[in-house]
Amino acid sequence: MSVDHYRTTFRACPINASRHKPESIKATLQRLADATGDDEQIDNYGSGELIESFEREVAALLGKEAAIFMPSGTMAQPMALRIWADLARTDYVALHATNHVALHEHNSYQVLWQLKGCELGQSHRVPLLDDLKAAARDPLAAVLLELPMREIGGQLPEWDELVRQSEWAREQGIKLHMDGARLWQCPAAYDKSLAEIADLFDSVYVSFYKDLGGIAGAMLVGSADFIARAKVWQRRVGGTLYALYPYVIAARDGLARHRETLSKRRQQARWLAEQLNQLPGISTWPEVPHTNMFRLRIRCQPDAFLVKGERWMQQHNIALIPPPYRTDDDALHCEINVGDAFDLMDKDDWTKWIQQFGKDMEDTLAT
Repeated sequence: MSVDHYRTTFRACPINASRHKPESIKATLQRLADATGDDEQIDNYGSGELIESFEREVAALLGKEAAIFMPSGTMAQPMALRIWADLARTDYVALHATNHVALHEHNSYQVLWQLKGCELGQSHRVPLLDDLKAAARDPLAAVLLELPMREIGGQLPEWDELVRQSEWAREQGIKLHMDGARLWQCPAAYDKSLAEIADLFDSVYVSFYKDLGGIAGAMLVGSADFIARAKVWQRRVGGTLYALYPYVIAARDGLARHRETLSKRRQQARWLAEQLNQLPGISTWPEVPHTNMFRLRIRCQPDAFLVKGERWMQQHNIALIPPPYRTDDDALHCEINVGDAFDLMDKDDWTKWIQQFGKDMEDTLAT
């Protein structure tokens, strides 16, 4: 039994603990067409009211002077670091061991952008102020902090700790950049506005398909001077596509539909983690989620679990455990990110099916 087969079945389930409600391509495009004004015109090489008004909206939401829409975060993030490195006249930037630009982008920030990384903190926990100070032994242009930190289960630093890090960085003349791919999850956790959180950073990247259900697309947000420099770099690297309007419309629609629901998703994630922690062999990381995402460790017979788990999903049309991102000899590691598909059942029904799942899978789970 392969993980790919399990993944295919998981994605086909109409009721899912870890995604938005499934929707056909046709239905998605029709909904986006209906969300477009009759007088709206396509953008052209990054200009036009459609894209510019959305950039102003997101900049205002995050309390920054300006913003620029980009095709991907893989383009946006190292660009921000390169800008800060040029201004500081040093190529050194500090990044946590689990940072996305190194872990999932084949070190493009070094290979393509000619930056040099200083590792920040330890891979199993959020970075602390002492970690920033230790990384600053080399002259640093910028520090990249991810909020929330996906690879450690959506954990966040304490608010007061984050404030101390921001104040220290500014005292040192070091720029603070946020990998805010999932920033939308943070206001509910911190009880702060997006602008209050972004105010601690000199530049911010946000994604529009994570949590918001957009097609693709990202945005860099910061000062007017920073964004002016980013526009030059965007042209240099081929990011100024002829038109980006499908991505902009989808991002705008997703922001309007999902942003205000993420507080509810966090509550659902904390409830779900509590239920899953009661099953034999299953534990969440963190035990109590900080946001609407968390990770699972399932002590089991991996092959047997995948075979029986796929049959269970096919029988009940309910997807509870996502496909693993890592498989050990005696465990599976999975990630849950609660979306609006969770609303397709109430908590009583979820409780019933979680308990049924634990009973049906008992012979594959370690006790």
